[in-house]
Amino acid sequence: MSTAYVPVPNAARQKAPLRALISIALAWAFDAMDFSLLTFVILDIMKDYHVALTLAASVSSATTFARLGGGFLGGLLSDAKGRKFSLVFSIFWFSVFECLTGFSLGFTLLMVVRILYGLGMGSMYASGTPMLMEMIPSRWRGFASGLLQSGFSFGYIFAAIIYRLGYSHLGWHAIFFIACIPAVIVGVFIAFALPESDRWKEVRSEESRTLPVGELFKRGRVWSTVHAAIVAIVAFSVTYPINTFYATLLKQTGHFSPATVANTIIILNVAGIVGNVVGGFVSDWIGRKWTLILSAIGTALTSVVFLHIQSAGYRNIFTFLIGLFSIGGVWSVIPTYLAEHFPTAVRSTGQGTTYHIGAALGGAVVPLIVSSIAPSVGGLAHSMTYSVAAASILTIVVALLWRESKGEALE
Repeated sequence: MSTAYVPVPNAARQKAPLRALISIALAWAFDAMDFSLLTFVILDIMKDYHVALTLAASVSSATTFARLGGGFLGGLLSDAKGRKFSLVFSIFWFSVFECLTGFSLGFTLLMVVRILYGLGMGSMYASGTPMLMEMIPSRWRGFASGLLQSGFSFGYIFAAIIYRLGYSHLGWHAIFFIACIPAVIVGVFIAFALPESDRWKEVRSEESRTLPVGELFKRGRVWSTVHAAIVAIVAFSVTYPINTFYATLLKQTGHFSPATVANTIIILNVAGIVGNVVGGFVSDWIGRKWTLILSAIGTALTSVVFLHIQSAGYRNIFTFLIGLFSIGGVWSVIPTYLAEHFPTAVRSTGQGTTYHIGAALGGAVVPLIVSSIAPSVGGLAHSMTYSVAAASILTIVVALLWRESKGEALE
């Protein structure tokens, strides 16, 4: 059974893996761009709506919590009706609410819109990542995983560029109107140019058509599901204090100009792109587990960057290194690592749910903890350093508790 919007010619199917890699990575990049834009305007939210830092940051956290619901529902839809249908629907959904973010003239309305946006963001990952992993040959799965995940760093760079070019002239509301356009274009391309996952169609024709939720905890899959969720939690805990607060730290503590803030965030995410590509390639060589471990060690060692932002040279070098290891290396293996935890029949539900449990706890709760403990540990820079280093150590421990899955055929 196929849920494709239009028939896709056989010639296009031969090009499907490459087209899937490019288009799904771009969809994730523009999704990440829309999500990351909010981190550049936290101080504006505080000023315009007269709220404290923790409350302003809670908008991002609420969005991240909503991604859990989107990952679960989008995963169910993807496993039941097809990867492609769910992916395209999700892209259009989050694009609409990205645009509506610019119309949020009150803090409550902003919160509601961003929660609805988060549902689409979660659903997009739950649909797109399994689709890509199923369409890529196993020998290139790690490399494709790194390229896909680099989309988040590209998205952050795109957000920094929009912020730098548009913020001063248009204000923070208007930049969200611009940000929603690229994802819609990608969604249209996917609808017309990509076929449905053959792996999903094959399994769907053989399996019963019941909801797959219970399958996550049957047939010895309990530890696979639990471990996948723990991995996602610690991975988000490594990077989300950086994603959420680095721009704010540079603006509030460093008192740097928008250009310096944007340039630093661009350095961070260029390094993330390099780390994702290299880490994905390395994971096909030394394995997922050791790529995670080595990247976590590098992240812990470079987490002191937040304490030394006033020195331009030190800041730029260590910003690149922590981006290379945390946003890059740690995350380069996550898409394929989680995909390899689940069989095809429940891959979207399992991967979408466990990934976004990580987003909700590691990506939403941990940044709130970081901001709330900052006054008692010497400031935001200290709380960021301590949390990132601790999460890196936990990543090493968790990675050691799982088998190596490099080269395994997807069930």
